[in-house]
Amino acid sequence: MHRSALLTSLALISATACQSDFKLSNENDGGGEVPPGAEPEIEVSPASIVFDDINVTEGGLITQQITISNVGEGNLNISDVVLSDADAPYTLGALGSYLVEPGGYTQIAVSFSPETAGPTEATVFIDSNDTDEPTSEVSLSGLGIAPVIEVTPETYDFGEPWVGCEAQTEISISNVGNATLVIEDFNYSTGSVDLSFDPYGESEVIGEDGETYLEYENGGLPWTLAPEDDPYKVWVSYYPLDEVQDIAYLQVSSNDPLFPVVQATQEGSAVVYGYNTDVYEQPLNGPVDILFAVDKSCSMDDDIENVRENFQIFAETLSSLESDYHVAVVTDDTGCFAGSVNYIDKEMSTSAQQAAFDDMISGTYGVYTEAPFQLMQNALAQAGDGGCNEGFYREEATLSLVSVSDEREQSPNSWQYYVDVFRSLKADDDDVVMHAIAGDVPGGCDGNEAGTGHYEASLETGGVFLSICDDDFGANLQAIAEGSVSENRSFALTLEPVPETIEVEVNSVLTTEGWEYSGYDEGNRVQFNNNSIPEPGSTIEITYVIKPDCTL
Repeated sequence: MHRSALLTSLALISATACQSDFKLSNENDGGGEVPPGAEPEIEVSPASIVFDDINVTEGGLITQQITISNVGEGNLNISDVVLSDADAPYTLGALGSYLVEPGGYTQIAVSFSPETAGPTEATVFIDSNDTDEPTSEVSLSGLGIAPVIEVTPETYDFGEPWVGCEAQTEISISNVGNATLVIEDFNYSTGSVDLSFDPYGESEVIGEDGETYLEYENGGLPWTLAPEDDPYKVWVSYYPLDEVQDIAYLQVSSNDPLFPVVQATQEGSAVVYGYNTDVYEQPLNGPVDILFAVDKSCSMDDDIENVRENFQIFAETLSSLESDYHVAVVTDDTGCFAGSVNYIDKEMSTSAQQAAFDDMISGTYGVYTEAPFQLMQNALAQAGDGGCNEGFYREEATLSLVSVSDEREQSPNSWQYYVDVFRSLKADDDDVVMHAIAGDVPGGCDGNEAGTGHYEASLETGGVFLSICDDDFGANLQAIAEGSVSENRSFALTLEPVPETIEVEVNSVLTTEGWEYSGYDEGNRVQFNNNSIPEPGSTIEITYVIKPDCTL
């Protein structure tokens, strides 16, 4: 190639390159090359859009058009159309054209579709090559109509209370929206029995009739809550029984369209105040004080002789049970025992026991002879220090009371009154048992009156009721002896426990059934049922968390 031709080609390439760079630069500035005196001029309509209200729960979408016109003489190039807030409930459609010739226009759709309640505002920014107004604005506003649920507190920490101390927190459910909120359901989930949820505000009230009724602060679901209504209150209680951290989740379902399920969390981690263990040895046979009250009216002569002749069987049965017993008989209104001794016990010879019993049952009698319960009360009143029956009664012994009569019980007060009086002498009601030998209930027998009063008292205290019409009292007295001697079935605790933490071991074996705790105000004792009483010689260990002072 000739040198002149080469120079011509390079000049053309250089000119072309310079022209291309000039156009790219102008395009980056918002438009192409504009001839002098031919400027574009943008006009946007409307300048603001106010959308109609939308009920969010019913759904809905409102769309409006924004018109972009070119009222200038040069081409209008639109470089960008954006929303000021990407999270606002507005969406932009596709722009019709990014190039608008003089006298022409294009459009873009803007839609309003709120997800929750409240007014929302945003701005549409339109960038173009209009040198006087490179960015145009269209303001948007709309109102969503919807309920909005608010659960407070969202998290609650009970802290570190003592094990056995109950705490409670109130959770508020409010409507901070602008439409009616409907609370539809609750779901309370926890792996702990220490946390519990009460949505209804349950409490016990005493009615005018004296009966106890349940009362509820909140009615049944669903609940409706207008925006101006007071919040609903629900409650979470924490009654920790161990030192394991506890956590629970309360989920509330409602018609809130944005958050149909909201969650609140409760947690706590309790601390043990202290442990205690009470250790007991079940005696081979516990002490028992046995008091006979004998009706000595004329019709009882044969029955008294029957008792007297079979007393030795009674005493032998007691001895065979290795019982530590005191036995006495009361007949006189004063309550004092007849004879030279105040009680018969296992240390006496057989003959001495029989002689003492004969003396006692042969004592004088008075107006209370057909009122054995009153005779028993009088006798026990004389059993303290300085009384005529001193030494008979022992506080640690079981009290066994035996009434013998062919008449109904005729004491001045009701049979229940005397049961309560006798039980008041002991820390444990089970340490008092009442037996009877009396007429069959309900019809009587062989001309003997039904033993009402005797029968009810024996039934109430777990005693035996035997027929006075039996020819031989030997078996009857043996049954009374066996029913009077029993192992300890209840054991007093030295400190107040957290009841749910009580653990009972019998001979080092954990025992989870067959016993119950009486309650601190009812004796503070662990009581075994009749089929679970520890055998004589057993070791009973009762371990529990000590109940702290929850007011501190």
